[in-house]
Amino acid sequence: MKRLNKTVLLCLMMWWTMFASGQSLNVAPAHLMCDYDVPEKLDTQVRTKLQRALSKYDISSETGVSRFAMVPSVAIIDERTTATVPVFCDMDFDFVISLQDAYSGKVFASFTKQITSRGTNKANSIAKGISTLRLETPEFTRFCKEAKDKVFDYYESQIESIIAKAKQAAGQRNFEEAIFILAEVPEDSPSFNSIILPVMTQYYMQERDLFGEKVLAEARAAWAAAPNEQGAAQVAEILANMPPSCASSASARQFVSQITNKVEAIENWERRYLDREQAMRHDERKATIEAARAVAVAYANSQPRYVTKVYLWR
Repeated sequence: MKRLNKTVLLCLMMWWTMFASGQSLNVAPAHLMCDYDVPEKLDTQVRTKLQRALSKYDISSETGVSRFAMVPSVAIIDERTTATVPVFCDMDFDFVISLQDAYSGKVFASFTKQITSRGTNKANSIAKGISTLRLETPEFTRFCKEAKDKVFDYYESQIESIIAKAKQAAGQRNFEEAIFILAEVPEDSPSFNSIILPVMTQYYMQERDLFGEKVLAEARAAWAAAPNEQGAAQVAEILANMPPSCASSASARQFVSQITNKVEAIENWERRYLDREQAMRHDERKATIEAARAVAVAYANSQPRYVTKVYLWR
């Protein structure tokens, strides 16, 4: 049986504890863009500063499930080298944060802060200038609100296209890709609950059922090859991967009952399985959203990291 990757398997088995954004919008962070080479440490500091500020304004900044990127950049306005000993580099530059389409590079909203700084060289001057930057300001708050509104407006205008693409992927039984497409839509978008969530839930259930069928088929094959204690132990291990409440759950329980008297481990598995299934019924709607997004994250992580125009963090 072709197994799903580990992340998808975990989301199917423990879907109430997996990825949950807890935020209304996800925008992937991009690397700092600058005309000069900047140290990796500065790039990381900019990312941390930006993520902290965005989180405060209810914008998640995880890579993966997002068409959009927050791109920090430095635009040099003027630079001067002093005639002193030691020599210093004085710089005037704009520090720009822009919300971009990660695939086309189209800018939807931007925030600009002009900075003047002095350092021992160009990179040092830029680093010192950025270290003084504070994003907890009314101007940045307005930018975040504008950026979120732009994203929501974009998705509202693309709902029909998004649904069509997801249906096309699902029609080819590629439910992971279908979920990935739908999971781009922010949970707080006006059409999410009424249009996106029902379709996402449907495809998640189909993905789960398809995986359950494969697990059951593998378990039956293992028992047919070794209808003994070792085979039963292998069946128990395989069926531990069965997603609770999937279409194959009842058949799996019937299959277990056929061999449960031969190996105590099977009985123990059956009890664990039933207990887990009961627990996983709690808060079903939220769990389904989180599990579906986890499938999308797993799918996204398997795709190329670098996309047109924007270089995202790995």
